[in-house]
This record gives sequence, C-alpha cells and structure tokens, in this order.
Amino acid sequence: MRRRLLLFDVDGTLLSPGRPGLESFTRALREVFGTAGEVESYRFEGKLDPVIVTELMRAAGVPDETIAARRDDALRLYLDLLEAAFAEQRPLLKPGVPELLESLSPETHVVRALLTGNVERGARIKLTAAGLWHHFSFGVWGDDAPLRTGLGPVALARARERTGTEFSGRDCVVVGDSPSDVACGRALGARVVAVATGRTTAAELAAAGADVVLPDLADPERAREALLS
Repeated sequence: MRRRLLLFDVDGTLLSPGRPGLESFTRALREVFGTAGEVESYRFEGKLDPVIVTELMRAAGVPDETIAARRDDALRLYLDLLEAAFAEQRPLLKPGVPELLESLSPETHVVRALLTGNVERGARIKLTAAGLWHHFSFGVWGDDAPLRTGLGPVALARARERTGTEFSGRDCVVVGDSPSDVACGRALGARVVAVATGRTTAAELAAAGADVVLPDLADPERAREALLS
C-alpha cells in the first residue's frame, strides 16, 4: 500500500490556545517593543510566528531594523510565558481530535506530521500540554520558510530524512482551518482537508479550494475517509 503523509496544522485545527496564548503573546510584545499593536483584532490564522511579530510591530510604527533586532527576543519571551501558562491549564482540544489520532496509530502506511506556523518550541508546548505531541513523527515550523506556501517542500524533504520514503505532493494530505492552509496544500499538489473549527467558515474554505470541508473532526469515520481515501 502506498504510504500517505498527513500534515496537520495546530492552532484552530487540533486545538485552541485561547486567552493564555493571546495574553502571552501580548505581554511579550509589550515588554520587548513597548507596544502590542492591534493584537486583539489581528487575524492570526494561517500566519507564521515570525511574520505575526513583524506585521503587528510594523503596523504599530516600530522601525524594521528594531523588529529584526528584537523579534527573536519577543518570541523567546512569548514561549517562556506560554509554557508557564500551560503548566496551569490545558489548551482547548478541537472536537474528535484525540480519537482521530488514536485511530490512525495502527495505520502503518500513514505518517502523521505537523505543518504549522508555530515555531517548533511553541508547537511542542501546546501539543504536550494537550497530550498530543507523541502522535507526530516530525514537524515543519513557522521559521522554516518565509512564506506558508514554502513549508510544503520542506515537509517533503524532512519526511524523506525521517522516514526514508520519497513522498510526492500527491501522497500528502494537508489538514488545516484557514485559506493559508489551503493555499499551502494546493502549492504542494496535496489533497486538502479543511475543518471549519477556526475563524474561517466552511463556505470560505470551499471557495479557497479545499478538496473536502468538514465542520470538525468529531465524526471519526467521516474524518478518516477524508484523510485516507
């Protein structure tokens, strides 16, 4: 049986970091740059962590040279704060996610991996707190490419390194909740399964070009069919 590479987004797809995530990010920006900009109204979905910092701070009038010099400091502080926050409470899991991942465990031809705008430590903190980190063989992170669409080729190369299998785009399924996830999958030539568990509606995900749009992953048989058919 031909191997299948499933590439899951994190925020909005598997879980929601909720107020702890937003408050950690806001505090880090304020402490490093003196402002968090319009963080409360910013659309985070589908964005890469370094890009989020740049866009928010540029819109707040922070000079580009200051952003470049202090962005890593802001991300480190954000992750320290996030880790402390999730030591006290867990992220909110999206419907059906633990059950779906457990059901995929016996499928030896299926490789489960992450393709996310989070930097690696951020994804690890969130998924460890949610009890999901062990389900994934490897990940592709928000600082692995300057654009979301650039993460797909990194996923193929990393899959080859980690599994010894030469995957092509048609062997992959990208699972996400935003138009950026859909665009990433389309650029890779992958099947795209979109879930309307973030801020983007099912109609918007379909219009963006997703192959399958699900309200959520709560129906295990329907979700497995979408991922494995």
